[in-house]
Amino acid sequence: MIRPLKIGLVGNGLNATEHRSELESHPLLNNRAKIIAGFDPDPEARERLSKMEGVKVASSFEEFLSTPNMEAIIISSPPQYHAEQAVAALEAGFHVFSEIPMALNKKDIEKIIDAENASGKVYQLGENYCFFPEVLYAGHLASSGKLGPVVYAEAEYLHDVTYRWRKGFHGDVNTPRIDSWYQLFDPMMYAHSIGPAQAAMGGIDNPMPFVEVVSFANDNGGYHGKPICSPAKAFQVALFKTEKEAIAKCANAYVFAREPTRIIIQVTGELGTYECYELSRPGRLFLADDHVITRSRHRKGKTKKIDEEQLSDVIPIIKGLYWGANARILHDWLEAIEKNKIPKLHAKIGANFCMAGIAASESARKGGKLVKIKTFTD
Repeated sequence: MIRPLKIGLVGNGLNATEHRSELESHPLLNNRAKIIAGFDPDPEARERLSKMEGVKVASSFEEFLSTPNMEAIIISSPPQYHAEQAVAALEAGFHVFSEIPMALNKKDIEKIIDAENASGKVYQLGENYCFFPEVLYAGHLASSGKLGPVVYAEAEYLHDVTYRWRKGFHGDVNTPRIDSWYQLFDPMMYAHSIGPAQAAMGGIDNPMPFVEVVSFANDNGGYHGKPICSPAKAFQVALFKTEKEAIAKCANAYVFAREPTRIIIQVTGELGTYECYELSRPGRLFLADDHVITRSRHRKGKTKKIDEEQLSDVIPIIKGLYWGANARILHDWLEAIEKNKIPKLHAKIGANFCMAGIAASESARKGGKLVKIKTFTD
């Protein structure tokens, strides 16, 4: 029987609450981890932590890291603290699960990679969108060769998060504005479309890195052209290229007049396309009959709807938050610790996601200039 891993929580907001709920109650995860400590600089968040049975509440991050018997931490703090906290935890001998983005600059990304290598501990980037069943299915089709060599992918995460800047998290333009960590970086640096695109093109076991990018961003979604998220941009689109000349289009938004959130995935190879234009809804798979053209001037082949039943033939259905994605990624992290193996989204994979986002921001800020992207391989 596996002994429960003793975990500490850094940050006690929505993400931490979701992780705690999954660890305590999800059939795939329960009895494999026990939360014994927590830290959050916000007094109200610490008060909520203090009500959790058996949880030691630290008054500082340094005190938190000195918690007796703690073995791993989950970082759900604001992004500007992710890198510093991850490096400190790895150097102190803890396994780390970090929310996205892993860092906001290249130097800190490289520090995390170095700390992971030196520590021998398990670092997992919490990009749970890579574990959506539709993204896993797209990656399976690409990595298995069913679509032929990949030529194109598309991923969008169009999420209106203007509530983050509204006092009380609701209201109109007359509601007092509050600061949010979202304004610290442009939408593409959040990586919520980059990670899934790379996983769809190469598979979850070997996401395909991007090596170049051209990107544009605007503030047109803001009220009278003045987005509440300034100095960050409101909306961003990027065209990425891989070493094999495949192209991916990714789009992210902070201010976007659409509900519910638009999350899509598409992957196209020389011999077929899988596309799902609303995750959790049926997608479409077309497999061509080589390069035969019919009398109707269309590519010969077969098209079928890919619903949950079809998905489950390849990707086992797991219930839970975000269509099971949270449980899947936490399971992968715990299994890597339990079996002393490498997790799917270790530091170098996470670096390939986040470096692409940083480069896309640089390109957009320079009016769409082509920017090379540093990649990391084993």
